[in-house]
Amino acid sequence: MASLPSQLSKDNSPSGNITLKNITKDFRTGQPAVKCLNLEINDRELLVLLGPSGCGKSTTLYILAGLETPTGGEIYFGDRLMNDVPAEVRDISMVFQSFGLYPHLNARQNIEFPLRLAKVAPEVVRSRVDEISNLLDIDRLLDRRLNELSGGERQRVAICKALVRRPRLFLLDEPFSSLDAEMRRQLRGELRY
Repeated sequence: MASLPSQLSKDNSPSGNITLKNITKDFRTGQPAVKCLNLEINDRELLVLLGPSGCGKSTTLYILAGLETPTGGEIYFGDRLMNDVPAEVRDISMVFQSFGLYPHLNARQNIEFPLRLAKVAPEVVRSRVDEISNLLDIDRLLDRRLNELSGGERQRVAICKALVRRPRLFLLDEPFSSLDAEMRRQLRGELRY
């Protein structure tokens, strides 16, 4: 298993609970993207944000991930204030609707990438990739180039890439939009565990 980022040692690592207090994000359009959001997310809880396009769902995820800075409010992971903690230290995986894959790498190489970057032992990389690709039923596709995969298969590769790291938090920004109904149902069930 990859170690926690050095800035979050085991002694001061945040718990699984996440708290958003009065989060606001204004992009200077005159209309805030997120206005005074208060949210408590418990450890191991699956939370779904629903709302119309433009209501701030994605912006909230970007704020949690550290990709956007809130205009106001506070983000806590456990008791630790996270507002100024960089994205790369938060130990979060995010799956975007637009895949976020490297086109020059095959499916296996894309899934392995975050583990290789973290210098995880090769035997652990193989084991994790095999485990997660079996879970998402793409083990037979691992050696294919991305242009040989359907949109749904590429989306599953992107989900595998996020899950293989075993981060503290998974953020999913409409990741199932390219999947068929049966695979959506299966993945929703698997992600709850």
